[in-house]
Amino acid sequence: MNSYNPWHEWMQQMFRQVEQQQRLIEELQNKIEHLQANVQPKTVIEKIEYHFDQLKIETLEGTLQIGLTPNGSDLSDVGDLYTQKTNTEDPILHTLHTFMTEDIPHWMAQYIRDHDLNVSEQHQQQIVADVQKQLSQRVEYYKNQDTEMDATAVVHQIQTEIRSSIAQYLDTFQGDDFE
Repeated sequence: MNSYNPWHEWMQQMFRQVEQQQRLIEELQNKIEHLQANVQPKTVIEKIEYHFDQLKIETLEGTLQIGLTPNGSDLSDVGDLYTQKTNTEDPILHTLHTFMTEDIPHWMAQYIRDHDLNVSEQHQQQIVADVQKQLSQRVEYYKNQDTEMDATAVVHQIQTEIRSSIAQYLDTFQGDDFE
């Protein structure tokens, strides 16, 4: 009779451990269900790389960045382009704004015709508006690059850069879709 008691105690101990583990499993399952019910899946995009030659635009909304801001500029975000004040009293900026509103639309229209491109009038206006937003940044960039550079040289350099950037963009643009 004495041998029965240790087996009985051992069985009770095992039974208690199994019950304890079963409660723990149920508690963990409840926590998992609670977490799954309350947590929305989040998508994290760490890095996006795109190349204009691989980009197909189906709808055009927002701001178009044509690439007048050089690598290594003080801009840490695309939004920085729009937070800086434009000084319209600056004669360089005045000349460039006139260039953008009077010369570039005609030049771009001719370029589009010469290269048989399909670019809507609205898209052309967006390109001009986007470049205009970047003008003050470009003027400051060139003024800081070479303090000896005179206003005429700055204007000429930026005008050349504008034509080159727009031409490069249009050469890789697949055309507006009029479906």
